[in-house]
Amino acid sequence: MSTTKTLKQRFLDGDEILQVRLPMSSTREQVHTALREQSAIREQPCDLLYIDAQHGPVTDWDVKRICSAAQELGVPTQMRIRHLREVYLIGHYLDLGLFGIKVPEVRDPATIRAAIDAFYFPPVGQRSWGGWVGYGIQERRDRLQYARWWNENGILGFKIESIQAVLTIRALVQPGITYVDYGPADLSF
Repeated sequence: MSTTKTLKQRFLDGDEILQVRLPMSSTREQVHTALREQSAIREQPCDLLYIDAQHGPVTDWDVKRICSAAQELGVPTQMRIRHLREVYLIGHYLDLGLFGIKVPEVRDPATIRAAIDAFYFPPVGQRSWGGWVGYGIQERRDRLQYARWWNENGILGFKIESIQAVLTIRALVQPGITYVDYGPADLSF
């Protein structure tokens, strides 16, 4: 039995996660260079590449290119989606190669439930089977095996950026959420 924790378990345990943030315009070579440089500086491998679709232009090609480049070095990618109203697109984004999703500006439990449904395969959620695409699928060629693995390992988080969210946090944190972080700039308004 392996004693190595999964990335999801490390999030749940509150362990330090080494993330590298890159712009959507990053090339394959820039992704590789940034991941290698940060690993050398920290003297440990990067755990996660982070990209942000909320605060700049993004195309599916950008997401796919960056995810593929990071996967070549064994690093999964997480993306903050553009807006909480785009939770219905989570399955689509995951099919591009993302391992994690962060939902911004969450205020109500219905958004969380919609995100969980779009992120997880049945019986946890309602994510549609996308064929042989997505992070980690090449190592798990059985559809049901992959769905179980995904449901146990995928990273789903959300961002608290309003007083309303702070006051209703107990209703927002639901099974299936890996982590919550907050936006101090937005909260300072």
